[in-house]
Amino acid sequence: MAKEYDPGKIEKKWQARWTKEGVYKTPKKGKKLYVLDMFPYPSGAGLHMGHARIYTGSDVLARFFRMKGCQVLHPTGWDAFGLPAENAAIREKRNPDEMVKENIANSRRQMKMLGFSYDWDREIATTDPAFYKWTQWLFLKLYQMGLLYRASVPINFCPSCKTGLAEEEVLPGGIHERCGKPVEKRMMKQWLFKITKYADRLLADLKGLDWPEGILQMQRNWIGRSEGCLIEFPIAGKKETIPTFTTRPDTLFGVTFFCLAPEHPTVPLIVKPAQKKAVERYIAAAKRKSELERISEIGEKTGVPTGGHVINPMSGKKVPVYVADYVLMSYGTGAVMGVPGHDQRDWDFVKKHQLPIIEVISGGNVKKQAYVGEGKLVNSGKFNGLPSQKARETIIKYIKKSRLGKPEVQYHLRDWVFSRQRYWGEPIPLVYCQKCGDENGVVLVPFNKLPVKLPYVKKYEPTGTGESPLAVIKDWVNTTCPKCGGSAKRETDTMPNWAGSCWYFLRFADPKNKKAPFSKKEVNHWLPVDWYLGGAEHAVLHLLYSRFWVKAFYDAGLVGFKEPFLRLRNVGMVLAEDGRKMSKSLGNVVNPDDVVKKFGVDTLRVYVMFMAPFNQAIAWSAKGVWGSYRFLSRVWRIFQQKEKISKETSPELKFKLHWLIKKVGEDIEAIKYNTAIAAMMGFLNSWSQQGGLSKKDAGIFAQLLAPFAPHITEELWSQIGGKFSIHQQPWPKFDPKLIKEERVTIVVQVNGKLRGQIEVSSQASGVRRQVEKLAKKEKNVAKYLAGKKIKKVVFVPGRLINFVV
Repeated sequence: MAKEYDPGKIEKKWQARWTKEGVYKTPKKGKKLYVLDMFPYPSGAGLHMGHARIYTGSDVLARFFRMKGCQVLHPTGWDAFGLPAENAAIREKRNPDEMVKENIANSRRQMKMLGFSYDWDREIATTDPAFYKWTQWLFLKLYQMGLLYRASVPINFCPSCKTGLAEEEVLPGGIHERCGKPVEKRMMKQWLFKITKYADRLLADLKGLDWPEGILQMQRNWIGRSEGCLIEFPIAGKKETIPTFTTRPDTLFGVTFFCLAPEHPTVPLIVKPAQKKAVERYIAAAKRKSELERISEIGEKTGVPTGGHVINPMSGKKVPVYVADYVLMSYGTGAVMGVPGHDQRDWDFVKKHQLPIIEVISGGNVKKQAYVGEGKLVNSGKFNGLPSQKARETIIKYIKKSRLGKPEVQYHLRDWVFSRQRYWGEPIPLVYCQKCGDENGVVLVPFNKLPVKLPYVKKYEPTGTGESPLAVIKDWVNTTCPKCGGSAKRETDTMPNWAGSCWYFLRFADPKNKKAPFSKKEVNHWLPVDWYLGGAEHAVLHLLYSRFWVKAFYDAGLVGFKEPFLRLRNVGMVLAEDGRKMSKSLGNVVNPDDVVKKFGVDTLRVYVMFMAPFNQAIAWSAKGVWGSYRFLSRVWRIFQQKEKISKETSPELKFKLHWLIKKVGEDIEAIKYNTAIAAMMGFLNSWSQQGGLSKKDAGIFAQLLAPFAPHITEELWSQIGGKFSIHQQPWPKFDPKLIKEERVTIVVQVNGKLRGQIEVSSQASGVRRQVEKLAKKEKNVAKYLAGKKIKKVVFVPGRLINFVV
């Protein structure tokens, strides 16, 4: 027996050779194919098993399509601005730039260790001034397009730490995750993108995208286009009115209460003195809740009466007004009409507050639960008897004619708050000048003065005012106006970590360009991305923001396409062996370095592709890793056996090999990696038991395994005299004639009498379960089996089946 499989010896050897020979540099010929994975955030812990799974998955695709002759672009980089590094730097009293560079170096080492075939010449980092110069350049372009404005919006603020917070820093109950103290909402001036201007296009252009249906639906829901009407409810005893939007004007006669968001500016106007203290206490409690808690379907919907009333403009009746925290100022108008007969949330609300329920649409029993279906109008004045759909159209026309409101389309989508009061982000390239500022009071930093670099500080703390830590660096804040030369101040807010990830995929097409973020020629050649792989947790915001920027760039003439990602595939999470999420605090983290040290890179790659369907979450299994190692060890050993690398391949193995070529190729393109590996395992069993393969056919098997296990296959390829490199060889082609399945006719009897016959493949003809299932479906056989009990089944493989009834 020849030497045993020793991954440690062969993996570094071939990685060095691939680098020296430039095997994975982007080719200049072939059909273009852009394979991209969502680039990582480099943390101090380095890569985890989730990274290993997603990046191996995209690497398999890139290697496969290279062998198919495609001009594959497969780059990577680092999404390194943002909250994790900011908090780590404050905690450790260091500058985040130094920490991020250390993290990138470690993550890069791990990626190269895992044999990912990235074109490292195209590596980028969002924190590199050479990159964020162009993020700032694009920001200015979008500003010039009129897509940015400044407004006061509520932000999370921790009075204890005296700092603004992102939503993800606020725990349930409105608690700051770091200090454990209550968080409140404060109004602060922020920069916002007019993403709502693109709402209809963002919705319409989802058609034709090859994305998982669940992700498409999440995008549709987030955009949330609703057709209805805006109707004004007069305040009882006042001249003012409160607008509210409804998609169900056919239920207007059923309004029995009215709710305002705690932040609604009309609350002080409408609240009565007797209810003032209770309302103030309720509003203070609402400020401590996150938006997610307030709109959650779980838990009762609370509210407090204001003592005030509004007039139902359709019925003329007074209805009480409540302040309710499940109503948000950021959605709709911040006011909601309560129709308990036909909205379950409203029904639950009135049961607690003992308010009346009016049925206005027939078809249900509103005393027991809300009826949300269609029907004919009742208790609705002159609109009685109209079907719901017709009633909606008629009432909207009446509201418009009577000047009670107007038809309107609204969206769940809100303009994108782009400011962050943080140090670790791209500086916003604007200055404030009292002499020559525009309507926002700003002057744009000239394009030729970019980048506006972050000033270096050894360490920093939150300002205590909610402003960015940049606000206290006076020699950086105070500057001269680029327009008039007078004194000016820099914008001290920074961009969110979304900024770099909104366009990084465009920079990969032309990463060395020093004159522009990218050339139109290069970006139009490579984009849109053909295959985009990543976690479903990015299903809404990252994808939505990226789509928005690309559409804006299209309008600006920077790119010639409207969508960034043609095809999207999600990866399932890798859980710990105990079924919980891997976490340092739980002590259940599996480090890729440890697995590679014990089993080798290829074992880890094969295991994370074989463990489950790619899009499903799966718990780590030490036993499963051993199974993948044993598989590769068996592959190694069979290549060392001379009798298994013979002059000629037997006809049976020839058939199975060509079937395998077809199977593996189709499964890779369908992201069915686990079934492709299972098929190769099955073939290895046949090869072990049924003779040998020719050297050429043994090489074909190695080629099929190569995208999954690149190191061992490169070594085995060289052992049988293959030309370097196996990864630069054409993908094997199967012979359609060779794998055409022979058909066999099976006689079907009932109590020994011929009742029919079926045709099955030669492979299935010997499998009783398959034959029996097909035989029972045969029309004439089914007639003789109907109502009978089968006592016994006689099966002669490849010939007949007899049902004894």
